[in-house]
Amino acid sequence: MNPETVQARHRALLELENSVTQAIRQRNGARLRELLPGNFVFRGAGDVETDREAFIASVAAIPGDILELEMTSVRAHVFGDTGVLTGAQRARVRLPDGTEVTDRQTFTDVCQWRDGRWWMVLAHSLPSAPETAEGTTPGPASP
Repeated sequence: MNPETVQARHRALLELENSVTQAIRQRNGARLRELLPGNFVFRGAGDVETDREAFIASVAAIPGDILELEMTSVRAHVFGDTGVLTGAQRARVRLPDGTEVTDRQTFTDVCQWRDGRWWMVLAHSLPSAPETAEGTTPGPASP
């Protein structure tokens, strides 16, 4: 693959991540169906796997209002027809009782190049370590 193709696929991979994030933020199930193939798998905490429709239903069922959803430290890697995205996600939600909660996850998304575009085929997300008051993640516990 020539360098221009690699760069174009790299940009397209990042665009896919942005599109998926925007669709989740808007709870746009139709858009998610355009971005995630029928064989999409989401794997979360507790080794739980869900298919595309269950994932889209879980996005629609998020209680309250999604105030913020941002991806940080996003890195994209292209390995031929396989793309891997890694990073952190921070979501802030206002629950129906008015309480605001913040959730932090780390993620790895695996994508395949098919039919001239990227498809996100697997998303893996796990809770991040809690931040300290100074905004840093604590290191390993001392013995």
